[in-house]
Amino acid sequence: MMRLLKSRELLVLVLLVVMILGVATVNRAVLNPITLINIVNSSLFLMLIAIGQMFVIQTRGIDVSVGAIAGLSAVIFGFSLNAGIPLAISMLFAIVTGAAAGAVNAVGVVFVGIPPIIMTLGTLGVYRGFMRVLTGGSWIESIPQNIKTLAVTRYLSVPLMVWAVAVLVIIVAVLLWKIRAARNFYAVGDNADGAYLLGINVTATRFSAFVLSGIFAGASAIVFTGQIGFVPMQTGNGSELKAIAAVVLGGVSLMGGTGSIWSAVIGALFLTAVDSMMIFLHVPGSWNNAVAGAVLLAVVVSDYLIRRTVRNRQLAARAAAMRGEDAEQEALRAREVRS
Repeated sequence: MMRLLKSRELLVLVLLVVMILGVATVNRAVLNPITLINIVNSSLFLMLIAIGQMFVIQTRGIDVSVGAIAGLSAVIFGFSLNAGIPLAISMLFAIVTGAAAGAVNAVGVVFVGIPPIIMTLGTLGVYRGFMRVLTGGSWIESIPQNIKTLAVTRYLSVPLMVWAVAVLVIIVAVLLWKIRAARNFYAVGDNADGAYLLGINVTATRFSAFVLSGIFAGASAIVFTGQIGFVPMQTGNGSELKAIAAVVLGGVSLMGGTGSIWSAVIGALFLTAVDSMMIFLHVPGSWNNAVAGAVLLAVVVSDYLIRRTVRNRQLAARAAAMRGEDAEQEALRAREVRS
C-alpha cells in the first residue's frame, strides 16, 4: 500500500481518470471511445519526445533542444520523401538525424564539460537555424501520400501509429526492465561518483542518454509529419518545455535517479488530455498553458505532500520501534541488576 501511495504515475493516472469523468458530467461526448483514442493519438508526438527527455533527466541532465531536434529531423524526413526516397529509408534518415543531433549535445556535455542547460540552449538555436537555412524559411508541403496513409489507417478503430508507438513503448519498457545496463541511468543520476566506483561507465551512460533523446525526437518527427501532412517551420516549438513538464509530472525527478518510461507516457497523456478537456468545456485556447501549468503545480505539490506524509509515518514508526527496543533493553538491564 505504501508503495502505491508513493507512486507518482498512479497519482497522475487517477487524476487523469477523475478529470475525464468530471468533464463528462458537462459534456458526455468526451467518453466516446473514438474521442479517447484521438486524445491518445494526439499525445504521440509529445510522448516520444518525453521518453527521450526521460533518459537525460534520469542521469541528472536536461535537454532543451529536443523540440529543435524534432523540427530538424522533420525537415530531413520531408525532404527525403519529396526526393522520392522510400518511406522506410526516409524514416531512418529522420532517426539518424536525431541521433546525430543528440550526439553533438552529448559531446559538449560529456567530453567538453559544458553544463547541459547551456549546451542544449546553444544547439537549440543552431538546429533551428539549420531548419531555416535548409528550407529557406518555407514550409515543406506536397508530402507523398504514403506517410499520410500510414497516419490515417486504423486497425480496430485505433490508428496504426498508436499501435506502433504502443509496441515501441512496451519493447523499451521490457528492455529497461531486463537489461542490467539500463539500471546505469538510475545509478548515474542518483550518484555519479558512486556509480563510477561500482565500475559503471558514467561517460558512456550520459552520452547514450543524449543520443537516445535525439533518437526519440527523430521518431516524433515521423509521427508529427504523418499526422499533419506537411512540415511547418514551427515544428517542435515549445515541445521541449512540455516534455520536461510531462516527465516531471509523471514522476521523474530533476535531481535524477528516479522515474520510468511510464512516467513519460502518463505525463504526456495527462498534458494532452488537459488541452482536449479545454475544448470540451469550451474554454478559449489562450487558457491552455495557464491551466496546464496550474494542474502541473497542483499535482507536484499534492505528490510532495503525500510523499512527506508517508515518509513522516515511516519515520514515526521507526522511531517508535527504536523506543520499544530501548525500553526492552532497559527492562533487561533492570532484571540483571536485581538478579
